[in-house]
Amino acid sequence: MRSLWRARRDREMVASLLLLPALAWIFAFFLLPLALMCWRSFAAEGFSLEPYSVLFTSPLYTKVMLTTVRTAAIATIGALMLAYPLAYALTMSSRALRALILVLVLVPYWVDIIVRSFSWLILLGDNGLINKALIELGLVQAPLALLYNPFSVLIAMVQILLPLATIVLFGAMLRIDRTLMSAATIHGAGAWAAFRTVFFPLSLPGVYGAGLLVFVLALGFYVTPALLGSPRETMIAQTIMVDATQLLDWAQASAAGSVLLLITTAIAILYNRTFSLDRLWGGTDR
Repeated sequence: MRSLWRARRDREMVASLLLLPALAWIFAFFLLPLALMCWRSFAAEGFSLEPYSVLFTSPLYTKVMLTTVRTAAIATIGALMLAYPLAYALTMSSRALRALILVLVLVPYWVDIIVRSFSWLILLGDNGLINKALIELGLVQAPLALLYNPFSVLIAMVQILLPLATIVLFGAMLRIDRTLMSAATIHGAGAWAAFRTVFFPLSLPGVYGAGLLVFVLALGFYVTPALLGSPRETMIAQTIMVDATQLLDWAQASAAGSVLLLITTAIAILYNRTFSLDRLWGGTDR
């Protein structure tokens, strides 16, 4: 009995030692910078809540925050609407076809986000491929204003977020017991009725999990809105960059970053209390 206890203690000690490098890395390059950011937001001139007061009372920051939340929400809905049928097709495909589709889904992640955003400049510009095709086909007489507006920002964000949403939904759908669909069919339900009453409700936790990850990621977008948007579509990450690098207002930038961190943390806590974060990596229900 003592030897078993000692062996278990040794295994736990080895596991703890193996975790130390990762924990040190997370502390040094994630937790410590976050703590310094939060501290700097209060310590501009002694201890002051002025940066937070500006955030919640200034029309500029209010507009930026509303634009950020609205853009992130629309991009999340768009990504989920495109990712759901794609993930469903993946679960229904043969092994070979599934592997091919997964490769095509993941290919965009092999390209840097800046390159992907620049590619939309080539596609949507006045002399871009889309406008040239429309003019040559005689559908329009002059180039359409497809760039530097909400449309260009949203379409690029959806394209960037789509692979992540697809993978999360695919993982959730794989865990659904297909015998339930067969049982519904045996009891007289058609294919659409079985999907609507059995498969879709069971897939909703995956939809919520994908929505959580995609929305949190969309809140912090910087490169894509900066390249494809106009000043009217400025998002909070762009404002933080301007405060920190051009205005050198570190306290204001830190306060905006802290609020963004608080929003994302609150969303994650709400999801965890409702559905459990374990669902995101294959855990069971509570």
